[in-house]
Order: sequence, then C-alpha cells, then structure tokens
Amino acid sequence: MQVFAMTVLLAACAIKPLVEWRDNNFTGTVDNILIIGVSDQPVVRRLFEDTFVKELASLGVSAKSSYQELTDEQISSKDTLEAAIRAQSMDSVLVTRIIGVEEIKTYTPPTYTHTYTPSNFNRYYRDYHSYFNHAVQVATPAYWDKYDVLKLESNLYDSASQQLIWSVQSESFDPRSATQLIDDQITVAIKSLRKTGLISE
Repeated sequence: MQVFAMTVLLAACAIKPLVEWRDNNFTGTVDNILIIGVSDQPVVRRLFEDTFVKELASLGVSAKSSYQELTDEQISSKDTLEAAIRAQSMDSVLVTRIIGVEEIKTYTPPTYTHTYTPSNFNRYYRDYHSYFNHAVQVATPAYWDKYDVLKLESNLYDSASQQLIWSVQSESFDPRSATQLIDDQITVAIKSLRKTGLISE
C-alpha cells in the first residue's frame, strides 16, 4: 500500500521510531536534498514533500520537492530521476513510503457497578445488608475496537554513489489524518537525521 493515511481528522496518531541506521563510512553532512514522498495520491505526495522541505529550511538545510521536477509518471523512471538530480545538483535523495499496514483488534470486557439513589437513608441503609437489597446494578457492555498500525520508512541516498546512507522506520498507531501522519513522520526523520549528524544540529 503506497499511500499515506486517508481520512478527515478524527484523532491524533501516535508514532514511534522502530529502527534507525546510518552508514558510518559516509562522512560529513547533506545540504541539498531531493524529497520524494511515495504515494498514489498526488495531493498527499505534494503535501508531504512541501512540509518536509519547509521543516528542513527552518534548520538551514536546502531541499526541494520532487514533484516540482518530476510528474507522478516520471518519478518511477530511474533515468529521468537521475537527470533531475544532476540538473539540480542534489547531493542526496530522501524517499519516504509506507511499508506495511496491520489491523489490530482489542477486546474490552463488560464492567458492572452498583449504584443507588437514596430517598430515605435511615429507612433503606440503616445497616450494610440493607444496601444490597436496594442497590441498582449498572452494566457497561463489552466491545471490540479496531485500529490500523502503519509502518513507514524513510531512506536517504547519496546521489554520487547512489548508496543508502541512512534509514529510519517508524510505527504509527491509528492515524486518522494525512496531515498528522506526515507531520509525525517528518518529526521522527528530522530528529534522527540530526542525532546521526547528517544534518546540522
């Protein structure tokens, strides 16, 4: 499934990093990054790329959205992609995509409580035994919840060698908004890029 999450905002999603890796043979930082969001929804691709570029710019890192250079049809062509990288003198390419979706089901059992509304406390509740005679049982029925867990991956490639130099995978719980999912994934990616020294602190 090559698509970011889909619906209107109903609830915020939680995201956590799972795997983080950097090629220690690659030295230095990257400063001119081509951002690619893999999605079969053009609007989502543009939103992701523009948001990532904006966040990097706030850190003084130059980046460019791939859709400004490549159409949705061209992005899958290796030759066209390489030509765009050379034309813009990009030193690296960052690709983000969804690598898996899992549906999780959780069961919440019923609960039972006792309550009362005393109209005459002395009459009904003069001892502990009389309480049970006039208590009312309130039940909350059992129910099932379903939610999606999305696994995302961001990979950074050195444009000169075309080798993978950094990767981070994350897990997003029950995303209900494309915007929220994009913001959270970018936050995870940028935090990792800074921690591993690939972009300036």
